[in-house]
Amino acid sequence: MKIALISSLYRCERHLPTFSAALIGFAKVTSQAGLDVHYLPILNAASPAEREQIDKLARAINAANHGRMTPHYVARESLYASWNRGLAHSDADVFGFWNADDIRAADAFFAGYRALQAGADLVDFDFTRVRTVRRLRLFPRTERLLVPCLYDPARFNRRNGIGPFFIARRSLYDAVGPFDGTFQIAGDTEWASRAFDCCHFQRIASSGGDFIVHGDNLSNTGSGREDIEVNIIHMRRGNWHELRPAEPEAMRAAWQTWGNPGAVALPAEQADYLWGADARKRWRRYQRERRQPAQLRHLWLALAARGWLHSEEWTAARRGMAKS
Repeated sequence: MKIALISSLYRCERHLPTFSAALIGFAKVTSQAGLDVHYLPILNAASPAEREQIDKLARAINAANHGRMTPHYVARESLYASWNRGLAHSDADVFGFWNADDIRAADAFFAGYRALQAGADLVDFDFTRVRTVRRLRLFPRTERLLVPCLYDPARFNRRNGIGPFFIARRSLYDAVGPFDGTFQIAGDTEWASRAFDCCHFQRIASSGGDFIVHGDNLSNTGSGREDIEVNIIHMRRGNWHELRPAEPEAMRAAWQTWGNPGAVALPAEQADYLWGADARKRWRRYQRERRQPAQLRHLWLALAARGWLHSEEWTAARRGMAKS
């Protein structure tokens, strides 16, 4: 089976030296193992320095015959529009994605590829979250945390989005349809929510690679846009118990302009929860709780679970648990 690994790149110059070194090593190992990998970097509004580095990388990969690389240079577009573009330029049987600030693990990739060969059509991995933390704000150290695969084929809820290193068969993409380019952050999870209903899924219980947390990551940041997009994913599916407070005006505008292409009927109770009279107060309380230091946040949730104080975060979580 031929494989496509697609990278949507935008303002990534500082990540390119590490990305290039990691990709060259990965390409050598996968090529020696007999895998046919096509690397497709899609550069959005590339700077001259970015173009130079990617062209140099492509020459190195192609000259060594370690797979092949064909860069594409485009005006700026959404991440998921670039993913669709990469797939349109490939006839590969298997596809995955590689962000410039992540590092893929070849051994896990081989295990995922074997799972696809054996009949799976969507494979996801555990992954390693890597971040720099400072004690007393003075002494930096690297923290590595293994994050279990969250995608659960038994139920689709707010906690089981797709991971950064998933791979899938092209036939699943053809059946499910393209990524929704109107999403800016959670388009991979939105696509996975559609695949959830028809895929043969397999988890690989080893790290698919390093997800580097550096402050400019798109996902898992708790941003207002991410909250809105995840709500929309569940609104499209009628998973009302998975909704969480979001900025009311932006939430309503997103749902009414681009979030509801299928004309889903939103119950009045849910509209009131998201943008009714008390929605802004609820959202502000929810934001304050989530911004608390981790220990205080956990204590707050523990007290709320015992009924000793009110917590918007706990109340929202109970909505989901009631339907689990």
